[in-house]
Amino acid sequence: MLHFSYGVMGSSKSAMLLMQHYNHVQLGHYVVLVKPAIDTRIDASTVYSRVGLSAQADIVLYPDQSLREQLMWVSVRNGRNDLPDVFIDEAQFLTEAQVEEIADLALDQEFYCYGLKTDFMGNFFPGSAALMRLAEDISEVPGGLCWCGRKATMNTRIDGEGNVIRTGSQILIDNHQEIKYIGLCYKHWKLGQSHA
Repeated sequence: MLHFSYGVMGSSKSAMLLMQHYNHVQLGHYVVLVKPAIDTRIDASTVYSRVGLSAQADIVLYPDQSLREQLMWVSVRNGRNDLPDVFIDEAQFLTEAQVEEIADLALDQEFYCYGLKTDFMGNFFPGSAALMRLAEDISEVPGGLCWCGRKATMNTRIDGEGNVIRTGSQILIDNHQEIKYIGLCYKHWKLGQSHA
């Protein structure tokens, strides 16, 4: 089954993925942890949560790669013939073709995808749009709050002084930039107010 759990920045999506991954490992399940190569916040292979949890990815997936092939190589390397439970962080960065491949693979195994639904302009990421179309189980990760205390529903890019940025590349990783991402309620996202 293909599961997609989405939430805004700061809703602890990666922490939830890492905890669920850990629980499956503790139960003795064969698990594989995947992250898209574009996510370089910490380094190329670390799945990281801002609450301090982290784990090494078994697969760093590039846009032109087949996840089916990468899973085969991991299984050969691990001497496994069974199908793993697959956990994918930052799933919004998957390509549409990769999500379609995952949907086919999920007919026979479990895929748990975590990521953003929309970008800082309120538009779908290609991976998120495909997951919203094809996932059998879609859920929102609760907990993201706007500075005003209302539910955060919008991802927002801000500069070093807290100014809301409304234009630019859809993907801009916040590791080496003078920007960061926060969640805002629709009202304050629309008004461009990142703080009181």
